Amino acid sequence: MTDFARPARRTFMCASAAIGSAALLTACGNGESAVETPEANSIPEPSGEGQVLMPVSDLPVGSRASAPATYPDGSATAVMVFRPDEKTVLAYSNKCTHQGCALTPKSQDENFYCACHGSKFAPKDGTVVAGPAKAALPRYAAEIKDKNIVVYVTADA
Repeated sequence: MTDFARPARRTFMCASAAIGSAALLTACGNGESAVETPEANSIPEPSGEGQVLMPVSDLPVGSRASAPATYPDGSATAVMVFRPDEKTVLAYSNKCTHQGCALTPKSQDENFYCACHGSKFAPKDGTVVAGPAKAALPRYAAEIKDKNIVVYVTADA
């Protein structure tokens, strides 16, 4: 007969706790995503009636902002805007593509930011900079018209 050494109860309990803790920490993570960034959505052509969001003077070149807007059905939303140069303004849905939380233009690193889970989006094209979001932001047509920023909000964005 062969005698096998049985592990002490304390050894077994400590090993179980260590394995469980490692699994828990792995599941929590820090919200960063190693997934490849999908391509930016194309900029749609203006259609329907545009909405004046703000005077162009309220959005200096290189800055980001959030502004209230209205869907075609009359319901309220918000739009994220970025002005990369004197003649261009870009507009995006303010809903994070991870779980639909509202984005903010205020972040430490010049990105649109989701405070719910830490996703970040590049203002130049709406692509994901940091996850857990995996899809780029939906875009709206936007233009500078008569010294105002005009956005064409659509229901499908």
